[in-house]
Amino acid sequence: MKHALVVAAFAALAGLIGNAASAATIYRCGHEYTDVACADGQPLVVASAVSAEQRADAREVARREKALAAEMARDRRADEATRKPALAGSLSGLPAAAAAPAPAARKHPKKHRKNATPDEARDFVATVPKARKAAS
Repeated sequence: MKHALVVAAFAALAGLIGNAASAATIYRCGHEYTDVACADGQPLVVASAVSAEQRADAREVARREKALAAEMARDRRADEATRKPALAGSLSGLPAAAAAPAPAARKHPKKHRKNATPDEARDFVATVPKARKAAS
């Protein structure tokens, strides 16, 4: 059963390739090119005769370009690995080494007023500021 499917698929593929090679007529309809004839279409016969030598040359060119691309990529990676990242943009030179942090300054304790303790019996005491004497 599998053998019959493989043979049928191969036959269909060979038929498609044969039809595509023999039917290479293209029509020019104005500024378009199509494989369907139109009213004022001019038939163009496209010869698709590529020799074995031309195929071999094309494969050789493709192989050389692939090797060259791989070599260029290898060189680029090696060059990128040797470069150091740029520093942040600045017109000055390299940054100076950071100095050791200064010892923390001692905080002075808060100064308490002698009469700062509120009366426990009252929640809020409003006072009126003393009037200043006018300068004469």
